[in-house]
Amino acid sequence: MDNNKIGKFIAFLRKKKGLTQQELGDKLFVTDKAVSKWERGLSLPDITILEKLANELDTDIYNILQIENKNNIDVEKILQEEKIKIKRQILKRLTVIIIPIILVICGILFKLIPFGYDTIHVRYNHNENKLIDLGVPKFSFSMKNNDNSYSYKSFRGKSILKSEIKSYLNTLEHISCNDTTYFYDSIANITIVDYSVEGNLLYNTISYHVRNGNYCDSLEVKEYAEKLGALNVIRTLYAEKSNLIIYFDPSLKIKDNKNNWEASLEIYYLDEETSKVIEKSKGTFEIKDDELIYYRTEILEHEDSVEIPNISNFVIKEQKLILKDNYLENYEKGIILK
Repeated sequence: MDNNKIGKFIAFLRKKKGLTQQELGDKLFVTDKAVSKWERGLSLPDITILEKLANELDTDIYNILQIENKNNIDVEKILQEEKIKIKRQILKRLTVIIIPIILVICGILFKLIPFGYDTIHVRYNHNENKLIDLGVPKFSFSMKNNDNSYSYKSFRGKSILKSEIKSYLNTLEHISCNDTTYFYDSIANITIVDYSVEGNLLYNTISYHVRNGNYCDSLEVKEYAEKLGALNVIRTLYAEKSNLIIYFDPSLKIKDNKNNWEASLEIYYLDEETSKVIEKSKGTFEIKDDELIYYRTEILEHEDSVEIPNISNFVIKEQKLILKDNYLENYEKGIILK
């Protein structure tokens, strides 16, 4: 049996009788949609309706069902088998349509749903050979590294990947210098100085740019070296004739992977009759713009007649240190250290 032929035959006889689908349906006590399904081969009339349908269309059930040999034919059984066949055909068509839709929906959800990140151990070989950890969004693949850079590919969406990377970066210490925020991992002693997610419709590339150590501390050391010249070098008084002897000893000490700028200051007054200590102190220092600021944390010895300040500012000029507020003016009008 060919359901399409049966449907077309029912439609032919209906039109021949001048009936609409609604009118034929009313005569059979079914809806016009049921008649439409018969005519499109999507279903067949029940055995209880088939005989009345044949009478309304001036034919018999054998003609409707396209059956030539009428002997020993179980029409009800044939209808049941054909209905099962139609259901299978419809299910097959729906499967062909639904599966691609499900795959598309799954693909969209895969791109949009956050799955978090994995902590990946990678080898850092630039200047130092060690293992470091990077937070990489789940389902990423194809890791590549080049000196200070690491990259991964992912089929997931750009915005959700950025969100997951930010979740990882928020677990690290945020450090700021040069009006920029970086991300410092104190355990691995590395800094993520930049990251990006770039790509196209097919996949995105996740990139990390890493520097060994605390990047802001490294920039600070570079800046101090450019302004002071050699670090960890004792500075002495720059004068042709003076009774003062000055030793300013700046030094960099690394503690807990952090820069600690320490210093000591010793000042002596010597002449033919007198030898005395003007100041012995120790503390810390920093450079801001073109000034070195010395913070005394402890004054070990000092001359009673001299008021030792807690803080001394030195202007940095051509890698020399010029004392701004000269508390030693009774001994030397201008204090320049080199």
